[in-house]
Amino acid sequence: EMHSGFGDLRNDCPMQLLRQWKGFQPSDGVRADLARIDELWDKAGNTFGGDGPWLFGDYSLADVFYAPGAARIAGYDLPVSDPCAAYVATHLADPAFRAWRAEGLKKRYDPEPYAQGLDSVDWPGPD
Repeated sequence: EMHSGFGDLRNDCPMQLLRQWKGFQPSDGVRADLARIDELWDKAGNTFGGDGPWLFGDYSLADVFYAPGAARIAGYDLPVSDPCAAYVATHLADPAFRAWRAEGLKKRYDPEPYAQGLDSVDWPGPD
């Protein structure tokens, strides 16, 4: 589902790693996508996660696929369950995610990518 689904989340919340938008109002479609993501993450973590923080306990390709989704949730301050928010925080603190973000910020073609006309704060995770 992650590779081709969640169209409303992708369209309404373009990928950006620069800041966190405040006051973004998700559409019903985005809320439906978030509910499905929450369901998938909850099932994977509860069924296969064991004691690890990732979907299947240890870091896996599933987590790689969901990193952009986690970034969108963080970047648009989207409403998610506490377990979902914890999984997003795990991504934001992960050294591989942080390195990926740093590479993405090295060159910007637009000084304010995907401007939303909303108030914003610095990126929510560590640099």
